[in-house]
Amino acid sequence: MISTFAKNNTFVKSKRMTTIQINEKTKIGKTVLEMLKALAKIENDNSIKFIDETEYLLSSKANEEALMHGIKQVQEGEKGKTIKTSELWK
Repeated sequence: MISTFAKNNTFVKSKRMTTIQINEKTKIGKTVLEMLKALAKIENDNSIKFIDETEYLLSSKANEEALMHGIKQVQEGEKGKTIKTSELWK
């Protein structure tokens, strides 16, 4: 995925990254996670970075504002926008 963020109403591409979800409760999940951690230590060039989702959501002003807006919508009982999954990849 290529992350974008708005800066002065202009979308700017940031470095390419991929998010992978690993279930640490499974044997294969534990093994893959251990391998990634070992590789991260060996390479030590920020190719692999471990951050928790909340840390990511608070990592920039735009992300934090989007998160806080979503929380406010839920607290106020707003339904938000419904998106059909079939429309996502058109």
